[in-house]
Amino acid sequence: MPGVSTHSKIDTIVSALCSIPDFKYSEEEMWDLVGQSSLKFKKPTRSTKPRHTSAYSMFLKEKKTGMDDTSDLATQWSTIKESAGEELQKYQNMAEEKDKENGLEPSSGNKSTSQPTEKKLRIELIQERIAGTEDADKPIFSGSKPDSIVNCYKEWKKAELGLEPNDTISREDLKNYKEQDEFDSKNMEGRDWDNYIRNNMAFADDI
Repeated sequence: MPGVSTHSKIDTIVSALCSIPDFKYSEEEMWDLVGQSSLKFKKPTRSTKPRHTSAYSMFLKEKKTGMDDTSDLATQWSTIKESAGEELQKYQNMAEEKDKENGLEPSSGNKSTSQPTEKKLRIELIQERIAGTEDADKPIFSGSKPDSIVNCYKEWKKAELGLEPNDTISREDLKNYKEQDEFDSKNMEGRDWDNYIRNNMAFADDI
């Protein structure tokens, strides 16, 4: 699948910004500002036909407050996508509901339907692989990146809190826990969550 163009990303951000209550610029004015920048992009021609909404655009609409938080939001979205948990599902569901409001059928490329199926199949495959082995009683990590420092920390923290692997920790709580545990996103060597998933959970990193 081809990557999203820079122009499309800017269009999405402009639309999300202008949907924020009390935001002082219109889309017309925002595109005038973009046109005066070094980017030199032309304002897109709007079709009157409703377009499918993405989970990312719903995330921006809910979280974005100004032009200076784009980098932080991009990092947050990357983490949400990487964990592929309930928060990602939330925005996918919101996008699907928006499509329904606009009279659109769910997009064939919308992951709101494929993601749960993919996760279920991954869990079933892992269960088959570990059946009758010494790993049969291990909790299952259904994500795709067992070596991710963030994933290892989150799974360790859930275990520390007595939560199940399928449970989620809110973004605000996770932020507080990271501060308390002096979490380092670039290094986990020697920490309690060092390689936690590989050492304590059943997983599949080949699918």
